[in-house]
Amino acid sequence: MSDIPLLVLEELCLRVPQRVLVEGVSIVVRKGRITAVVGASGSGKTLSARAAMGIIDPGLGLVRGSLRYPGVRSGELFSGVEGSGRLGRWRLQRRTRPFRGGYVTYAPQSASSALNPGRTVGRQLQLAIRRRLDRPDDEGREIRRILDEVGLPPGASAALPRELSGGMAQRAALAIAIAPEPQILIADEPETGLDPVLRRVVTELMLEVASHHRVGLMLITHNHDTVERIADEIVSVGEGA
Repeated sequence: MSDIPLLVLEELCLRVPQRVLVEGVSIVVRKGRITAVVGASGSGKTLSARAAMGIIDPGLGLVRGSLRYPGVRSGELFSGVEGSGRLGRWRLQRRTRPFRGGYVTYAPQSASSALNPGRTVGRQLQLAIRRRLDRPDDEGREIRRILDEVGLPPGASAALPRELSGGMAQRAALAIAIAPEPQILIADEPETGLDPVLRRVVTELMLEVASHHRVGLMLITHNHDTVERIADEIVSVGEGA
């Protein structure tokens, strides 16, 4: 059912010694639905998304919050992390590591950040495919299928990221994000750096792929036109105090 919660983040509060950066953020991602996370630049959208994957950046402290992946793990993932500094951050990352890159994948704001500049697109797809429990017999065929799904020609498999245009790089990043067949896809401002036509194309492609795979999509964006058009749920992240 579409209302099955895949990820539940509640009352997240993150701070540095000087000030609070994220205050009271709650996000629910459900199967087959789109949750848009909106807010101004610097409001903590990406920090919240990373925390939802079990990553709290160095220098940040978890003041309070709750993180659960219902259906795949019982219990509170933030347990023992609040106020415990670097040790708590390490404990959280170790606890959530089995889910990252498989159950939940992340496409960062810039495709150049998602793609390894020293590896071909095909090799990166191969590594992503191997994160599945059931590895396909023919990786080459699976790579071609995924490339076709995101609108890239088979020859893109042999390309290095620097040889791709901006739109092709975004498609390649999406291909790598969906290759492990995740339950949750977090897309961090996928329209950044693209012209208006390409923004629409990339967004529509992402929606089509997410719908086909029945994933829960967390879309981080400040494009209100996109949000009004596609979002099932909207979470507003305000400026830290």
